[in-house]
Amino acid sequence: MAKDGWDVWGKEIPNFNEFWAFLTHISDKCNACPGCRQGGGPPFCGIRKCAMKKGLDFRADCDEFPCRRIEGLAQGYINLVPDMKRMKEIGFDAWFEEQKERAATGFIYADIRCPGYEVPND
Repeated sequence: MAKDGWDVWGKEIPNFNEFWAFLTHISDKCNACPGCRQGGGPPFCGIRKCAMKKGLDFRADCDEFPCRRIEGLAQGYINLVPDMKRMKEIGFDAWFEEQKERAATGFIYADIRCPGYEVPND
């Protein structure tokens, strides 16, 4: 967004400064979730508990992938299952390199969709 000048012209939008501060905070690598394996994420997460119990590094490593929990989560994160299948197919290192390339183009991994919400056609 900074490349497109939002930090300059977006200030005309009500509450933009708060919004920009929020984006700056969550995009700072120092504020990123360390992931389940490093103690991040909510302790009550069923997927996290299952992966820890099975000693898995990645969800895609599970013999039951994608399970009902993952499929439920994937309703809000449409790229989750295809990305994890891709990781399993080509290996983590190659997948990680692909993610770096995608990030350079502005791709957002967590392309969130709210179940039941349709995007207007106009």
